Amino acid sequence: MRKNSNLLFFGILIKCCLLLTAYSILPNVFLFAQAGWGPDQRLVFMQGGGWYPRAACCGDTIHLVWWQAYIGHDEVFYKRSTDAGETWEADVRLSVEDAQSSIVPIVDCMDSIVIVIWAEDDFGALLRKSTDGGLTWGIIDSSLGGAGYMDIDITGDTIYLAGGRNPGDIVFRKSTDGGNTWLPLQVVGYGAYVRHAISLPMIGFVYEVNRYAMEIMFKRSTDNGTTWSDSMIISDIDSMGSFKARISSDTIANVHTDWCDYKYSPYPWTGDIFYRASRDSGSTWEPIDSLTTQHRAVASDILAEGSNLHLVWEDDRHDFGNNFEIYYRMSTDLGQTWGNEARLTDALYHSYCPSLACGGGYLHLFWQDRREYGNNGSSAPLYYKRKTLTGISEEPATKNDIYGLSIDCPTILKKNALIFYCLGRYREGEVLIMDVIGRVIVEFPVRRVSGEFVWDFNKDVCHGVYFIMLRAGASYTTKKVLVVR
Repeated sequence: MRKNSNLLFFGILIKCCLLLTAYSILPNVFLFAQAGWGPDQRLVFMQGGGWYPRAACCGDTIHLVWWQAYIGHDEVFYKRSTDAGETWEADVRLSVEDAQSSIVPIVDCMDSIVIVIWAEDDFGALLRKSTDGGLTWGIIDSSLGGAGYMDIDITGDTIYLAGGRNPGDIVFRKSTDGGNTWLPLQVVGYGAYVRHAISLPMIGFVYEVNRYAMEIMFKRSTDNGTTWSDSMIISDIDSMGSFKARISSDTIANVHTDWCDYKYSPYPWTGDIFYRASRDSGSTWEPIDSLTTQHRAVASDILAEGSNLHLVWEDDRHDFGNNFEIYYRMSTDLGQTWGNEARLTDALYHSYCPSLACGGGYLHLFWQDRREYGNNGSSAPLYYKRKTLTGISEEPATKNDIYGLSIDCPTILKKNALIFYCLGRYREGEVLIMDVIGRVIVEFPVRRVSGEFVWDFNKDVCHGVYFIMLRAGASYTTKKVLVVR
């Protein structure tokens, strides 16, 4: 009897070991979901690495770009979801398949206009535009000149580009007719790796410059890019490098930036994520805040969404050099205080290059992952997961609460605006018209569950960017509009 019991025990033990081994090698087992987040989804099934994912949202539609390292060269690809990430359409190659490397794509959108820009070996910055929400694409525009590694922002018919070019110039360029023609290129500084945020009437961006070591610089224009202020260093000036800066602006013109720095780290290739905010459109900056303490962080991304800030980064704390994972922190008061860390991925091998986007009531996360092929494998596909938003967003945040706010015209206002609203479960609220620094210009009390009214903006505001906020109880939602005279 004891012998049979021992055999039974060892049989169960062997089965458990086999099961654990299977879980360690099967890629789809690691569908990890943190509280509030959905499970991991693989988005790309091509061979090669899906590098540098970047996304932009217009409501429920997500526009995703990346560069795919496959069959010996790099090309830029695009795909979209029209249902806030539930399903995804097929991959679309935007660059020409040739021996030229096409890398570091950036995407932005406004309504049905989608613009993608990327860097190519011999041509510098290339641009491609869709006027039907990503269904079809126009020809590649190669007229931008030698600038590469650029970022893009669209406001109405105006497109802003900022970037770097050899031997180290920081350049700026804009189009006021949707990219059909471009104003002359401006050299506005010296440095590399631009990441910019647009918050009219201020245009601002961060970039890296090599002094004693790489430091993070901020540059801004308060006249729509005609003239530029002197650059200011926003990282600490020391002998330790600061790099991979990202920037985001919120709806009241606060500017939020983060970067990685080795200053407290005993390790040669990982450090901590640092954060700094400006509450006056980049004129002055608050003290630097360190948001990680394990010294194992590298690349990060930051995104402002209503009164919330979202931060993600790749972290090497679990198996040094072999297993980067994606971590997350959130601030509900625009960076004054921060919540606890949350680990968002849990798989073998590296998960890295995190990137955020917001739309359709969700926070969307994209990253590159080696869970299926190992760190030395031939492929590192793109993965995706999303988080349901419960606070303010530029789009409705829930389907059952307050949210119903729309305008009878595009986001560019040239005549009186007919504003529609729906309060959901609330019985009264208000519609506020605010400028870019959050000052209330006009207030419209609403006393019905739903309705409409005309805003005659000609008597209230002049040319510029404004925000229309629907607020009831503790809930609110906003839409950004550009008033044109």
